[in-house]
Amino acid sequence: MHIGLTTALGAVAGLLSVCAFVPYIRDMIVGRTFPLRSTWLIWTVLSALAFFANVSEGATVSLWFAGSQAGFTALICALSLRYGMGTFFRRGDAHVLGLAGIGIALWWVTENAVWALAISIAISALGGAFTMVKTFRNPATETASCWGLSALAAMLGAASVGAWEPVLLAYPMYLAMLYIGVLSAMWMGRRQQRKQTKNTLVPLLLHPDQRVDRPSGSPHLQRAA
Repeated sequence: MHIGLTTALGAVAGLLSVCAFVPYIRDMIVGRTFPLRSTWLIWTVLSALAFFANVSEGATVSLWFAGSQAGFTALICALSLRYGMGTFFRRGDAHVLGLAGIGIALWWVTENAVWALAISIAISALGGAFTMVKTFRNPATETASCWGLSALAAMLGAASVGAWEPVLLAYPMYLAMLYIGVLSAMWMGRRQQRKQTKNTLVPLLLHPDQRVDRPSGSPHLQRAA
């Protein structure tokens, strides 16, 4: 792919990532969006790991996307201390972060960033599953525009790689699937809620002559009798 085109795609991907997180942060502050604290903690560690793994593997313009993702993920993680939901650090999170540490150790021993990238993607997917479940149950606690723009940014980030480089393509393509998964969970959750509301029996509004909450001398009741 032409160098100028990949540069443009990388720049647009980074810009879209920034634009995607702005409404998310706004909705957090006003009390409409509630990120899951433990998931964003995991994502912060792993997005930083993935960023440096991409650097080690020789990524160039695609780093704009990976870098913006890592930076804003860390920002939302920090803001979730006040505006998020759930515990910040669960017992199981220690195991997850421990696996991330194993990935870093393998990277250091083998001098191959693929280990770190593979483990970060696998563990990040587990954290994403928790957010998908939360989003399905409470779709109003997430901002749809953030996930939609982020999915588009991830696809452009993959395109900015400019060649068939599986290691460099893995992270943005994984994120695109993750973000689409969160959007799908939101759509299915809203559909489920509408179905439950539709199936709820709503009392019929009675004609005034049929109401029984009127005084006994009501002319309507006299006519009904």
